[in-house]
Amino acid sequence: MKKLILILILIAAITTPVVGQPLYSKSQQPDHLMWHITGSASQLQYQSADGSSKPAPVAGVGVEYAHFFQRSIGLSAGVELNSYAAFYTFDGRSDSLQMFDSWSSYHYKLRQQLYTKEYQRVSYVSFPVKVILRQRLSRTMNLNLSSGVAWNVYLAEKKSIEAGTIHRQAYFDDIHVNVDEFYPLMFGQFSDYINPSPQKQFGTTLTFVAQAGLSFQLNTKWALHTELNFQSGLKDIKERHIDLLVPEEYAGVTATNYIGEIKPRSPGLRMGFTYNFDLFNKDCRCHGNWWE
Repeated sequence: MKKLILILILIAAITTPVVGQPLYSKSQQPDHLMWHITGSASQLQYQSADGSSKPAPVAGVGVEYAHFFQRSIGLSAGVELNSYAAFYTFDGRSDSLQMFDSWSSYHYKLRQQLYTKEYQRVSYVSFPVKVILRQRLSRTMNLNLSSGVAWNVYLAEKKSIEAGTIHRQAYFDDIHVNVDEFYPLMFGQFSDYINPSPQKQFGTTLTFVAQAGLSFQLNTKWALHTELNFQSGLKDIKERHIDLLVPEEYAGVTATNYIGEIKPRSPGLRMGFTYNFDLFNKDCRCHGNWWE
């Protein structure tokens, strides 16, 4: 992905001096309003000593306003609703913790085995700001390159166990007794999280945004856009750091210090329709074939 970003920068550096000439006078500056949807193989990217998270499909929607100062250079700002998600699988992870039972006055060892496939998703309201470079390929087709940053404001999160179980047992060393099931003390077999805290696990973040694609002029007002879309988190969004085994709860791998930092990442495909207009001069003459 670093190579792709370097290629986009190189293309922009080469094409901008050539095509960066005014297409129309200062009073004829077309503006674009785009409505788009994005499908992504997103990932909450994190890693443990035993494995790493896997991508999960998500979709997003948004609207974007762009103003072009020249034939090839513009700025855009927008608002989007997007998500990042991931799967993580435990294949028999075992942990134990020495405990004391005040009711029986015995010490015991709490054992936990994880055979689960977990799913996490966090949703954001995103505010991207980008620089757009445009290269004309034909009378009705343009190559578009853009990059910038997006501020992602936390909206909601969802976590679930998609498959498998959590096993918890208590072994009393002094009397050599193994308790497989006693749910008041969280011993037994569970197919969902154990008494999870309502505290959120993910926070607000800043992402780098890069896009490359083609636009097809449908008429003097409307264009179809298709773009490869890539977003990558610039900061850790992890909010909780508890142990993997605690007596009172199991709230999922992303709540624990068993994994390191969590950063969102999302390669995908964006499609949308753009409406072209002039916001600043109603009497301009740019309502004809202004892309020529």
